[in-house]
Amino acid sequence: MSSELLMVRQRPGGADAAPWILDRHGRRMQGHDDARRCARLQNGLARHERVRAATADAGDEDVERIVGALHDPAYVQGLRSVDWQEPTLLPEWAPPGLPADSPVWAGVVTSAFEGVRTAVAAAQRILGGARFAYAVCRPPGHHAGPAWMGGYCYLNTAAAAAQALREGGARPAILDLDFHFPTGTAAVAAGMGEVPLHSLHASTLAEVPWRAVPEREHERFVDFASPPDAGSYADALEDSLRELARSSEALVLSLGYDTVAGDPHGSWSFQPQTFARIGRCLKESGLPVCVVQEGGYALDALPACSHAFAAGLLNGGDG
Repeated sequence: MSSELLMVRQRPGGADAAPWILDRHGRRMQGHDDARRCARLQNGLARHERVRAATADAGDEDVERIVGALHDPAYVQGLRSVDWQEPTLLPEWAPPGLPADSPVWAGVVTSAFEGVRTAVAAAQRILGGARFAYAVCRPPGHHAGPAWMGGYCYLNTAAAAAQALREGGARPAILDLDFHFPTGTAAVAAGMGEVPLHSLHASTLAEVPWRAVPEREHERFVDFASPPDAGSYADALEDSLRELARSSEALVLSLGYDTVAGDPHGSWSFQPQTFARIGRCLKESGLPVCVVQEGGYALDALPACSHAFAAGLLNGGDG
């Protein structure tokens, strides 16, 4: 029987758009995380005949328990108490050593919790026997730490998926393929025990956190000082997958499409078909894969990116 990809769609509700974000110089710039991202990603995925839609049906108790296991209770309570509608910066929730850049308001908090629900639901599909599940969720999560937010991220969706897998008896690993270093995931995963974290990303000397990041036990960071070609990137990805397959039973993939040419928050020039090769590498790893959506803001390119990824994952090629 051929493999299928379960496309887990986020429930409606919450904020439609992040109206602005601060750049590294503290200047307000247009926000690019809005509901159109999910719609266009779903459009691309649904073009593949073996993609099946699924509901983000994880229960409230599951969401609350998992969020509570990963994030500081005072931070979670603070998010739950947000009742204002005007996007507002809260410096007390900025990442350590970095300025606040992402505004907070009631709508985005609702979306963040629904994003966690979607990621947990996808992980639960993996526990139920699915080989591939894709949480099409927003806002992204990999910059959200135990008690901080940043870069559009408020709660850590990838860590939530990994925690759901752990609770279900699987040994997960997290692989981050977003353009940016997963500042929040690294901090959250450090408190999760022996959950490996690998990341392929743009140089942290040029991008957040703007300093070199040392590896800890169970971590592997591939920092590209200049934009890599697709072949070099695939070689590094295959090296990570071989290592992760030796120690893990399931993979949480933090997938960002902000490596594609023209992304407003990236500077690389991957073409959509690069993601077919990434999908093929994941298929060949033999691991069940729970995809959690991270960045990717070039709206016109997103359908082609997600379709190519599904084709690689399911067909092992471009078709």
